[in-house]
Amino acid sequence: MTCTIYILAPTLFFNFGDGEKLNAVFSEFISTQINIIAILISFSIAIITILVSADNRNIQELKNTLSNEKLYNSVNGKQLSLFQILLSNIAYNIICETVYLIFLIAVALTKSIFPLQLLKYISAICIFIILHILLVLLESVAQMYLTFWDKK
Repeated sequence: MTCTIYILAPTLFFNFGDGEKLNAVFSEFISTQINIIAILISFSIAIITILVSADNRNIQELKNTLSNEKLYNSVNGKQLSLFQILLSNIAYNIICETVYLIFLIAVALTKSIFPLQLLKYISAICIFIILHILLVLLESVAQMYLTFWDKK
C-alpha cells in the first residue's frame, strides 16, 4: 500500500505541462537529491567516526552487552553486541546512500534517453529511496543518542 502511494504520487504531482518544463524540474530534482545524499553520506561517516573513536563507559557497555537472541540472529554461532548492531545499521545506511548516489549520477547522465513519462516513475523511485534512507538514518541517530544518554 505504501509503495503504491510513493509510486503514484509523482504521477499526480509532476504534471507540469510541456516536456521541456518537466525535464527542467526533473533535472533540478536530481541535482538537489545528489547534494542531499552527498551530505547524508558525510553525516553517516561522521557517526561511524564518532562511535569508533569514542572511548567512554557507554560505548564499552554497548560493546559488552549482547543483543537479544529473539530479535537478532547470531553470526557464526556468536551473538552480536549492541555496538556491532549499531555499526552495521549505520554501515547499511552508508551502502544504501552510496548506491543511491551512483544511481542518481547515472540518471543525471542518461536522462535524455528516457521518455518523459518514465521520468515521473523515476521520481517516484527516488522519493521512495530517499524516505527509506532518512528513516534508517533517523533510527541510527536515535540509537546513537540513546547510547550517550546518561542513565541516572
